[in-house]
Amino acid sequence: MGAPDFEDHGRPLSPGELSTMARQYEWNPNLDFKYWACAAEMLHHEGHICLREGNLAKAYMLLLRYSFLVLDNLHTHPNAKAPEARKAARPLEKRIPAVVELLETIRPQINESYQEWSKITGAQRDKPRNASASSSSAYARHAANDPALSWNHVSPAKFLDAAENQELAVDLAKSEMYRRRRQAGISEEEERKRRGAGLWDGWNDTSQTTTSSRTPFMEDDLQRQMEATRRQLDSSDSRAYQFDDREYDIQPSVTYHYPSINKSTPFRYDSSSTARETPRTLPPRPPRPPKERYDDRDEHRDEPAARRPPPLPSKEPISSSTLTELSSLEPDLPPPLPPKTATNSKNKRITFRPAAYLENGTPIRPVFIPSLLRKSFLDIAADNTRKGLEMCGILCGTPVNNALFITCLLIPEQKCTSDTCETENESAMLEYCITNDLLIIGWIHTHPTQTCFMSSRDLHTQAGYQVMMPESIAIVCAPRFDPSYGIFRLTNPPGLPHILACKHSDTFHQHSIDNTYTDAGPPSGHVYENSNMEFEVHDLRPRKH
Repeated sequence: MGAPDFEDHGRPLSPGELSTMARQYEWNPNLDFKYWACAAEMLHHEGHICLREGNLAKAYMLLLRYSFLVLDNLHTHPNAKAPEARKAARPLEKRIPAVVELLETIRPQINESYQEWSKITGAQRDKPRNASASSSSAYARHAANDPALSWNHVSPAKFLDAAENQELAVDLAKSEMYRRRRQAGISEEEERKRRGAGLWDGWNDTSQTTTSSRTPFMEDDLQRQMEATRRQLDSSDSRAYQFDDREYDIQPSVTYHYPSINKSTPFRYDSSSTARETPRTLPPRPPRPPKERYDDRDEHRDEPAARRPPPLPSKEPISSSTLTELSSLEPDLPPPLPPKTATNSKNKRITFRPAAYLENGTPIRPVFIPSLLRKSFLDIAADNTRKGLEMCGILCGTPVNNALFITCLLIPEQKCTSDTCETENESAMLEYCITNDLLIIGWIHTHPTQTCFMSSRDLHTQAGYQVMMPESIAIVCAPRFDPSYGIFRLTNPPGLPHILACKHSDTFHQHSIDNTYTDAGPPSGHVYENSNMEFEVHDLRPRKH
């Protein structure tokens, strides 16, 4: 294995740094408890997906954030003692010991990556910087704040731009999703018939232990377990900070503007089944060094032996048996796939760089959405549109190679009026997503009588989706007006923190700032519409007889 590509990768993050990142979320009790419960479920689910992909740093951060949210925040919510909230929180709390055990299993490999990186780069830090080092230092600083770009000695990655390689991104996603389904033993016919039946049994499910049937002893025992887990996490954090990070201190982003960069060379990829799409212009991001065309041959084969770093001892990834044993404690998820085995430069996993950055510098992943999904949704909503009633759908998908792919339009139970659409029976929605290995990536809704914009009610709904997944999007369809649709996200800052702090409960109200949201679609956003993507539609509404 060659030396790390310092300008492309971020240096490995220590467990202490990942712990700091895990705590950086906008907790606000003004947001309905159901959104926080949903956010916790999605954190847990995405953490396991990252683990399957070999992205240990991101998996560690997400699972640790899940632990902090469940242990530190959920019980402080004003509605935490309501029967519905207690039923929702119970399974989240019960899986905490298994999550902590999994974190303890991942931590040694994160430590090893940090130590190997320090060993390899120790001699190079004393060398004079080349001309490109200063120009790419901004990108390196921001890469250091992104766990997805963290260098991993077990499963090194090749980094590419999704905008310049849309064909490849979609085809890789199709291949990976097909592999996941087949490895899970799901036939194509069974997949079409599957209906969610996991442990998120609903706000009114009587099969779970109810609050009234739990004895004080059971409650005290759970509380003792959670307190012990909290002490264990605190102890782990203090040990993690023993790393010597003085030379590589991560500084928080303080500026909202980034220097422009030259466009990278597209990945050369031929596919007879996929039409080439015109790359779109990305928003400015931190500079990075020029990249070579991806070549699956060893890029160090022609280097003199004297220039090559000594080979590193082989490392064993987390064994599949360990992960299977841990996952057996959580029957609401399919067993995690074995992590990728140690690779050399011939078999690097591909990771797509962030498509954009939030106003506070947080990287956001590219989101791919099928071009025809919007039309399908409008067809479903046509009756409501004719009646002047709004309607909504949930955009579900999965991460592959650090990009998000929307693969399912979920139509939830909902209450529709001329100005609002409120989801109901959210437990069925979560149940379906978890059982079918899906994340909630955003939502889509109609404005049958209004223009294309985000109303004050829409902003509060979007905050619930975006609070834990910064890439979350809102699509507004106004079929009677021009423009007929828009893809939006909240600004952060000022939009997201402002909306979370807003206590107005009336349907429509004014906010004291104007720039609460921004375009997330082409040409400046992080969303790519692709005509070659497949998707399914699943309707959770009760059938009319």
